[in-house]
Amino acid sequence: MSNILGDISPEQFLKEYWQKRPLLIRGAFSSALVSGENALISPEELAGYSLEEDIESRLIQCDEQNWQLEHGPIDETRFAELKEENWTLLVQSLDYFHPPLSELIKACSFIPRWRLDDVMVSYATNGGGVGPHLDKYDVFLIQGDGQRRWRVGHKNQDTIAVSPHPQIAQIEPFDAEIDVIVNPGDMLYIPPNTPHWGESIGNSICYSVGFRAPNIGGIIHKLMQLPHTELDQLWSDEDKLTVESNSGELTDDMRQWAQQQLSQLWASEDYLAAFGKEVTELKYPELLEVPSEDELIEWIELAQEEGIKAEPLARITYIEKHDDLWLFINGEYQAMDSSLTPIVNQLNRTFECSSEQLALLDKNISNDFLAFALGLGAIKPASFDI
Repeated sequence: MSNILGDISPEQFLKEYWQKRPLLIRGAFSSALVSGENALISPEELAGYSLEEDIESRLIQCDEQNWQLEHGPIDETRFAELKEENWTLLVQSLDYFHPPLSELIKACSFIPRWRLDDVMVSYATNGGGVGPHLDKYDVFLIQGDGQRRWRVGHKNQDTIAVSPHPQIAQIEPFDAEIDVIVNPGDMLYIPPNTPHWGESIGNSICYSVGFRAPNIGGIIHKLMQLPHTELDQLWSDEDKLTVESNSGELTDDMRQWAQQQLSQLWASEDYLAAFGKEVTELKYPELLEVPSEDELIEWIELAQEEGIKAEPLARITYIEKHDDLWLFINGEYQAMDSSLTPIVNQLNRTFECSSEQLALLDKNISNDFLAFALGLGAIKPASFDI
């Protein structure tokens, strides 16, 4: 797929725009890919997914500033009851359930795959949208069928929060620096904490490719889950208690002890493993196809003969530690040999790796890697469907 950034190189985009300022790119995607009869998804398919209990969806309506929100699954009869204007249907994480959307993920290969969150798709009737709002994360807004008007401010712009509905967070209308009508294939990049407001012109579809950023709470949670993390150290007040201690005061001894224990915990480098597990964890790992024990042997042999290709949903990253490679795949990790680094880089950049490249590895290292990655559904032999 060609560069979706148009005349801007990925290097220039990352330096001048990523997490800094919004950007409009006309014709980022072929209109035939995202709209028309052969589009990545149709309105009917989108509505069908909103009927599913296991798929997150929302139906938002606005009638004269009266906002209404319904969470899925949506009853099929509900769509016949809706008016012709001022509503939108949003379905989250559709890349897990609708394989054609992986084309959008592959087009964003200049961003590390572990930063990818999901692909949300929205269908809106004339005037439909979610109102002016802020997002915490980066997002690419790709126009499918129809048109939308987008108004976009600048990052960290002063805004006033409002809640027209208990579960709809909005901001008051703001001064826009970008005010455009987008057509099929156009793309807007919106940095975090940048006000934006989209309104559909007629019926339209929008693809939102969202990116996540790890937060310290999630990393600490993963750290606590590591089996060898020691959290049972007990405070000892031997030679510290006096008769005056019954006043109930917590002394500096307690604070210093707690700080020392926490410092030792973070100095153990376990937090690196926690970080890797956190950023590669999947929302729906059970949706990936994995081989049985008997099939795994066959898949390894096929992979060595044919080469491999990466599952677009998979998250693969690594940390180099001397001659070792801490390889993280879909929330799991394993220590491997550093000779695997070029293979992992290749998979992340191009989603494939040839049998000739695999043959350059030591046989045992290759087998261990293939068993780990195939067993987690992150890769498949090249001849398999993804």
